[in-house]
Amino acid sequence: MHYSSHCFLKTPKLGLGKLVLMITLIGIVSGCGKKHSGEEKSSQSIVSVDGEEITVHQVNNELQRANIQPAQQEAASRQIVQGLVDRQILLQAAHKEKLDRKPQVMQAIENAKMQIVAQAYMQERVASVAKPTSAEIDEYRAQHQDFFANRKIYVTDEAEFALEVGSAEKLQEIAKSEKTLKDLEGWLKAHHIKYVIKRVAHAAETLPTQLLVQFSKMPIGQMVFMGANGPNSQAVAVSMAEIKEMPISEKDSKPLIERILSEQKRKQTAEAEMKRLRESAKIRYIDKKFDPANAPKVEKPLAVKPTTDAQEQAKKNMESSVNKGLNGL
Repeated sequence: MHYSSHCFLKTPKLGLGKLVLMITLIGIVSGCGKKHSGEEKSSQSIVSVDGEEITVHQVNNELQRANIQPAQQEAASRQIVQGLVDRQILLQAAHKEKLDRKPQVMQAIENAKMQIVAQAYMQERVASVAKPTSAEIDEYRAQHQDFFANRKIYVTDEAEFALEVGSAEKLQEIAKSEKTLKDLEGWLKAHHIKYVIKRVAHAAETLPTQLLVQFSKMPIGQMVFMGANGPNSQAVAVSMAEIKEMPISEKDSKPLIERILSEQKRKQTAEAEMKRLRESAKIRYIDKKFDPANAPKVEKPLAVKPTTDAQEQAKKNMESSVNKGLNGL
């Protein structure tokens, strides 16, 4: 069983860069080696490593950070303790060699401290964000029927093949002449072009908006092409094989929508707070080349087709499966 806690370490060989990061995390985040006195020390301490104590609070903190379920905590605690022991050993070895005094290590520690404190500030601001109301959840569900009440799974047969120089023009010729995936397969074989055909299921919520609209209008058997925009690029022909009705009930959708809206509210709160802080801060760029106002303008790439962006995004989503449906939300 794998537990994703930061304290599970494999003992060295370690490069200086990794050791710098390890010292930073050990010294700042975990507080390993913090000493206690009297009864408090004896009641909280679990292990002593060369006189430095590892406490139950450190173990509990790691369990919480790793989000370990109650039934698994006893087994996880043993692994966490061993990880903390290894960490303490490494920390003490680093101190003996005075690695914590190296300029690059000190800078890494300072950078980590600033990052942790900055994140703590923003977490405090977004922690008070109110939960979505029932009315907000109902409104979101009503506005996204394709993802909930009218949710569908689009099952497609997809042929992937490579085209050489002049691929865009050649693909247009193929699209005009080949109407079905079977026709395309015959054309590819006749021209000795290697291809792969596979069946893929796309949940509605995993698709870009433009492609979802296109899929919703496609009859069974219709084929569309996801364009090839460069030499030796992969082209994909998509044929609609089946459309399955798979709605998500109001009861099941409620926690999903609540998470979506909560995340949106936290993001909006963080962006608004960052905007407020920037406006109130006195920022002076000593080296003018770093001033955003002096940033060089980036020319927009020439668009081959109005649908190029949607096609490119669709291509990236070709590996989606039915299981991504709920997970994608």
